Amino acid sequence: MIKKAIIARHYGFCMGVKRAINIAEETARDSDEQVTILNEIVHNDAVVKDFREKGVGQKFAVDDVETGTLIISAHGVSPDVIERATNKGLKVVDATCPLVTRIYDIIAKAVGQDYYIIHLGDRNHDETTGVHGHAPDRITVISNKEELDQYPDWTDRKLGLTVQTTMGLEDFVEFQEAAQKKWPHIEVFETICNATNKRQTSIMDLAPEVDMILVVGSTTSANSGRLANIARLLCGRAELINSAFDIKAEWFEGDGDAVETVGVSAGASTPDFLVQDVIRRLVKISGGTAEVVRQEKKKKARTAKIAG
Repeated sequence: MIKKAIIARHYGFCMGVKRAINIAEETARDSDEQVTILNEIVHNDAVVKDFREKGVGQKFAVDDVETGTLIISAHGVSPDVIERATNKGLKVVDATCPLVTRIYDIIAKAVGQDYYIIHLGDRNHDETTGVHGHAPDRITVISNKEELDQYPDWTDRKLGLTVQTTMGLEDFVEFQEAAQKKWPHIEVFETICNATNKRQTSIMDLAPEVDMILVVGSTTSANSGRLANIARLLCGRAELINSAFDIKAEWFEGDGDAVETVGVSAGASTPDFLVQDVIRRLVKISGGTAEVVRQEKKKKARTAKIAG
């Protein structure tokens, strides 16, 4: 039975998510016309539902928005999307995360210097779609190191490497090593955001201290999914949950493998109230006796590497 719940040192909302939500809330509050968010403002079901209940519209294509104000989500879009929206007479409010905008700037400068960009990212992710749209003729999106064999040596090209802001740290390191082996002349631009780095490192440090880890986040959230994957690799027992309602008491029962210490983390798009609900649910399952603590600050640099 649960005796202790340890909350990860870094978890939940990042700067870009807070900023996007604040922009959307202020826009909806101050506007006298219909406000529509393109895609999901952030990848969290509770946040998306909250805006929907406030009367804010949601569309997945500019062509489906006829009038009013269009909010660009934290994940950004390609320039042609904003151009089409402006041409339709829509007022565009850009809530793109500044760290995603930073990738746009890096790519623009690199392309201006005749670089061809290799971008490591999930092809189906909103952020990657937006990044690719900034220089579609000068960017190749690759999702993992296994795909590298499909491409030529490109010794005649100046190559630059960028990466999705929410990419797993270990995945990026492995891809970088493989890319540099294939293309020794490739220049690496580190574009994983600091919030992603901190949340993943916290999970890596927390895993040895607990019997199980719960990551609070929606299945549509790339960074939440990666936190859960890291937790499974290092802890062995981990669950990605959308809310406290997903928790099953039987997870923590058993004779020889009972879960006594549970780690709790959350993706960068997860509101804190969902994490607090999870903590309350764990305490209730323990019969009200579980100790709730914050993960201690790591005194030494992390040296462990994910196996698998």
